[in-house]
Amino acid sequence: MKKIYLLSLTLCLFFFSCNFDQFPTESISYEDVFRDPLKVEGYITGLYSYLPNENSYHSVAGAMLSSACDESASTAPSDITLLTDGSLTARSSNPDANWGNSYQYLADINLGLENLHLLTNERQSTIDQYIGEMKFLRAYIHFDLVKRYGGIPLAKKQFSLGDLNIERNSFEECISFILEDCDEAANLLPDPNNVAFGRASNGAALALKSRVLLYAASPLFNSSGINNDNNPLICYGNYDPERWELAANAAHEVISLNYYTVFQTKAITDNLNDSQVAQYGEENYRKLFTTITGNKELILSRTAALNNIIEKDNTPVGFPSGNGKTSPSQQMVDAYGMLDGKYIENSSYNKDLPYLKRDPRFEASIFYNGKTWSGRAIETFQGGRDMQGTIYSKTGYYLSKFSEPSVVISGSQTKTYHCFPIIRYAEILLNYAEAMNNAYGPDEDPNGYGLTARDALKQIRARVLRPQHTDVIGITTKEQMNEAIKRERQVELAFEEHRYFDLKRWKEAQNVLSKPLMGVIIRKIDNNYTYDYSYVAETRQFQDKLYFYPISQSEMSKNKALVNNPGW
Repeated sequence: MKKIYLLSLTLCLFFFSCNFDQFPTESISYEDVFRDPLKVEGYITGLYSYLPNENSYHSVAGAMLSSACDESASTAPSDITLLTDGSLTARSSNPDANWGNSYQYLADINLGLENLHLLTNERQSTIDQYIGEMKFLRAYIHFDLVKRYGGIPLAKKQFSLGDLNIERNSFEECISFILEDCDEAANLLPDPNNVAFGRASNGAALALKSRVLLYAASPLFNSSGINNDNNPLICYGNYDPERWELAANAAHEVISLNYYTVFQTKAITDNLNDSQVAQYGEENYRKLFTTITGNKELILSRTAALNNIIEKDNTPVGFPSGNGKTSPSQQMVDAYGMLDGKYIENSSYNKDLPYLKRDPRFEASIFYNGKTWSGRAIETFQGGRDMQGTIYSKTGYYLSKFSEPSVVISGSQTKTYHCFPIIRYAEILLNYAEAMNNAYGPDEDPNGYGLTARDALKQIRARVLRPQHTDVIGITTKEQMNEAIKRERQVELAFEEHRYFDLKRWKEAQNVLSKPLMGVIIRKIDNNYTYDYSYVAETRQFQDKLYFYPISQSEMSKNKALVNNPGW
């Protein structure tokens, strides 16, 4: 009789979620697990443990992944600098490596897929849902690897002890397999109305397909490769405009479910004054990340028990229990536009009053000098309460996004729920806008989808801006719209682990991530402030070989058939 030993993380989670005394502690048979509906439900639930949760915000060597790109710096010392200073090697401990853990999870998933036939005393609809969930998770984990490494050995089944030397599949083979799993999952999974929070629906499978096809259509992959050598492990080897059309159609499939919406607590109308727009817009955006019930923007999300971890991690250091772990960059601050929808370079922006009438997403995302929080104004001027001690902001800013203003982190503490959006509807609209624009231009809809690239951007911006300000004014060409979409994506999805990979897939990382990370020096003179924007918070270096991570030397030693990525 085959045994499952308690080495599998999913099974360990399963046991600890049940009555442990009922089972032997040393091993359990496949038959014991997969013939019992309760055990199978626990097994499937355990598989979701791989997906990111709120603890992932500081999972990369104690830093956010945003600190590997131009969004931020880690306030405290962190190994995230291996990704920013050019020091990463194949023998280094890559802070964002996930190769070994991913294959363990893939083994757990394939174990379930290959033994679910033993579950004969369960409804077929439930079995189909389990298969759909496992195929979705298998697709998600494969793609998580592919976007970091390019082509990988596909885990279509459990590897046996004889499978020691397994070659990498091509990038194209990997994408085809991932899309196949997404399609099969979408056909088996229930619609979003009939799925518990945190579990995959057919909408989640289609949304993942949208993300995968957007990456596949992007310049890094939809080309002859970063070195123009047609390496099949890291690119298709040619440019095909039809890949943008496929990406647009995939995003349209999600939109056409007519279930998901951009989350709002209060509608913003043209007759509101500036103060109301700023207040409503900030609340709309901030509440997106703490609202579970009725939040139809969350296509797939993780949460945890009530807590105040996010608030403690991000509140400026001058507040009791505030750790201020992340320092947003001046580049990120400058990316946010104005309350009238214009970019700062095209508006009435005043560098001496830099935080006045900014996009409400700025207010909801950045702790800046003078912003009121927990009963006082934040002080990031030189000598201010939030710029003292041994560790404080490197840039003059702290991260506000994901924090709930009403939560108390010291004394009589209070807590709240936090959502970690794995996929949300605004991303799908951005995927759609980018794919439609590259396929057809800003204002064309030849397939009758009912939405142009421009329309999709307007839907996102309507969360925080007046209707009259949601359009991106003066943009008429495909090239101009591409830049507008990239800026919108930078702001809307900030600090959600998108931009680092976006810059790579756009093949812009070597230009953007080799520039110094900038901050601001603020000095208080009487009751006035001066701002020095020439301050370099960190020097950065990005080498072309970093477009794809190295497979570690330890993994190369285990699998002699592996070929490493270019430059490693």
